[in-house]
Amino acid sequence: MINGARLKLLDAVHQAENGIDYSARHGAACPYCGAKTKVYCTKPWEGSVRVRFHRCDNAGCLLRDMATSIKSVQVES
Repeated sequence: MINGARLKLLDAVHQAENGIDYSARHGAACPYCGAKTKVYCTKPWEGSVRVRFHRCDNAGCLLRDMATSIKSVQVES
């Protein structure tokens, strides 16, 4: 059986790989700890979608410790 902490981490990694929402006003939050993230790569707009890659800024976050990239997707409204 998978314990709660491991399940939370697996879910956060899944979200980071598949893309989280990006807000032009608020940026993107880490799917594991909820902290603000820093953008390290921004792809050009493809139609009405832009993809960015982030790293968590929280020193105590497991995604940061694992050097996991967090993908965000911004949709032009």
